[in-house]
Amino acid sequence: MNRDTVTLRCTGLAGGGWGVAHAGETTWMLLGALPGETVRARELFRRGGVVHGRTTEVLTGAHPARLTAPCPHAPRCGGCDWSHVDPAAGAPLKAQVAAGAARGNRELREILATAPVTTSPPAYRLRARLHWDPAGGTLGFYAPQSWSIEPVSRCALLSGPLLEILPALEAALARSCPAPVDLEWLEDLDGSHAVVGLRPARNGPRRLERTLLPPDGSLPPPVAGAWILTRAGRIEGGWGQRSVTMKLPTPLSVPVGAFFQGNRHLVPWLFHRVSELAGGDPRAIWDLHAGVGFLAAAAARADPTARLALVEPFPPAARAAAANLPGAKVFIGVTAEAYLDRHRRLPADALVITDPPRSGLSRRLRRQLISWGPRRILMLSCDPGTWARDAAALLEAGYQLRFVELVDLFPSTHHVETVSVLERP
Repeated sequence: MNRDTVTLRCTGLAGGGWGVAHAGETTWMLLGALPGETVRARELFRRGGVVHGRTTEVLTGAHPARLTAPCPHAPRCGGCDWSHVDPAAGAPLKAQVAAGAARGNRELREILATAPVTTSPPAYRLRARLHWDPAGGTLGFYAPQSWSIEPVSRCALLSGPLLEILPALEAALARSCPAPVDLEWLEDLDGSHAVVGLRPARNGPRRLERTLLPPDGSLPPPVAGAWILTRAGRIEGGWGQRSVTMKLPTPLSVPVGAFFQGNRHLVPWLFHRVSELAGGDPRAIWDLHAGVGFLAAAAARADPTARLALVEPFPPAARAAAANLPGAKVFIGVTAEAYLDRHRRLPADALVITDPPRSGLSRRLRRQLISWGPRRILMLSCDPGTWARDAAALLEAGYQLRFVELVDLFPSTHHVETVSVLERP
């Protein structure tokens, strides 16, 4: 055995997708190891008495979900950390990771461990952020623990339209953009229209000039527009279309730089699921993390006469939501916390929708929701650990958990979306 490696047996999965193993009294957390596998691993770092390592070879007991031919860019590319896992066969592994993230709450841990998982095919990304290396003439993802950029010409996550025109994008940037930048890609559900944006990179200029953009007409279809973005995602200048339209039961315009669910295969499914979970009579719907109005539009399908209030701190997304849902009251540039501070007399029979960032609900927002006490709360979360923390606070305040489901919006990664409904009895 190589003296730099150790042989370990993975016994389970923890939050964050790490494989768990033990050597004597030492706990190892392993990248790339799946339950039941005996692997060789190399230490990366130590934290809190736990050794974190990377799997270098699977010796015996390969998990049934392990791909025999993973993405050709792995392990040099950091775009995904589960390229070795088949998304369909690995659905139970997502539930294990979710349960591991909720280790502080036994009840929620058990619920997540047995929750149904809706899976996704590959080539799912409607949205992607690629990094431009002008020295190498390459668009790609960062390598693991590195700022070097790896190409993605055969990426299993990116859409067919993007991979097809990737050489043309690289050639156009080579002519116009000598600085490191991030390229934001946004396409519609069928890939027939796309918009790109250039955003400041970590190692590039803080403000981008319009001259860095490929000129109007220089990019092939489906690209219909190219724009300069600030680091926050606001448009500063460019040409062509600023947005694409998602053809859903309620069509939604999405501007480049704004957040939108990124899985082309599951966006229509999620729209219908949220409509079902909204219930038959949500007379008042409050979406506290509204984006361009996706979840509010889906919930409103349950009752088109429902009063809609949308709160969104990112002005471009909020203005898109106002255009997408002209009958709604949209609070532009306001956080959920600030909105609830100003509006104390809110209806108890409301349906409240939350879809916070990975950090979950703030402590302040949890307190505000409990003080308000809406009848139903539909929670989406891209981090099962913060979901468990937030759900536990609501359960302690008297809510009951009526529905939980896991959705693999991020195949080839350990991430999984939690969809849940909590109700007051």
